[in-house]
Amino acid sequence: MPEDLHSEIKDVKRDVEKRLRVYFSKALSRSSKIHPIASEIIRRLEEFTLRGSSKRVRALLVRLGYLSVSSSPGSSLTDVAAAVEIIHSYLLIHDDIIDRDDTRRGGPTVHRYFSDWHKRRLKGSDADHFGLSMGILAGNIGGYLAYELIIQSSFPETKKLEAIRHINLALTETNFGEALDVFQGYRGRSSAKDIYQIHTYKTAKYTFELPLQLGAILAGASQKDLLALSRYAIPAGLAFQIQDDILGVFGSPEQTGKPAHSDLREGKRTLLYTETRKRLSGPQLKRFDSLYGSATLSYRDAGFLRGLIRDCGALEANTRLARIHADRAKKALPQPGQKKNKSAILLRQLADFIVSRTS
Repeated sequence: MPEDLHSEIKDVKRDVEKRLRVYFSKALSRSSKIHPIASEIIRRLEEFTLRGSSKRVRALLVRLGYLSVSSSPGSSLTDVAAAVEIIHSYLLIHDDIIDRDDTRRGGPTVHRYFSDWHKRRLKGSDADHFGLSMGILAGNIGGYLAYELIIQSSFPETKKLEAIRHINLALTETNFGEALDVFQGYRGRSSAKDIYQIHTYKTAKYTFELPLQLGAILAGASQKDLLALSRYAIPAGLAFQIQDDILGVFGSPEQTGKPAHSDLREGKRTLLYTETRKRLSGPQLKRFDSLYGSATLSYRDAGFLRGLIRDCGALEANTRLARIHADRAKKALPQPGQKKNKSAILLRQLADFIVSRTS
């Protein structure tokens, strides 16, 4: 990672996590006056949001979006960047419930934590339903806390209203993307076109377009500025998701924070999956289909699937595809010799980083 990008990420991460700790501390103080379970929810939100080695890419993009239009963002932008990270937690908590995942960021998912909490503290045999219920509620509360943090910021009221409206529109699209993902999972096999649509709405628009445009809106961006950021954000987000899916199959659990083979056991529909099926035939395809998505997939069979994906050329093809999208994102930025700003330089470096990352 280039030193200037590394330094920017380090600074954003430090500032945002400091703000999150202060904000969650105040939320905990308020919740303690209600009931111990309310406090437990806040503690879990804080632990989950601050857990692991997150690089705070979404918070970084809020800052870079602002810098693409103006300069010297104040401390209020840190409030908004922190709110985006809480929104991310809220979506992840609900996504883990939908995907029935037990592990996230190297620790238990929120609904699994509360299921285990029930087994330790409460009587009865409905621990799993308790965990799901508390997970849904914890996610919801995280969303409300995020909006309150934005409202508390010192930006003009008109800017905050515009920002919240933009978040609402983006999150509606994100949830449609999640719904498409669930639908395609039950429908059966998905085409590459189906998966691109899911990646666009569930990842690219949310992970890249939303925070970039949010920062720019708060800096006074024009519609032309927002469209220019979208031309970068969508291909960058697609590159990010393709690399994420590669890491879901070939990454180290210690680095990704996900259990080994979870994507293979889940039968996750990805471009890596469709490309593999397109390249296999006969007994190999039949064997692939019989193992991919098996809840009882063994370590040996997972290794066999990885071998098929690698040997048929699907891994190489997806690695190349991620690079194509990253290059497309970079071409949307001001090129060397044209108008330069700090944001464009860092966004170009970020596009390169997201396709070379290992976590």
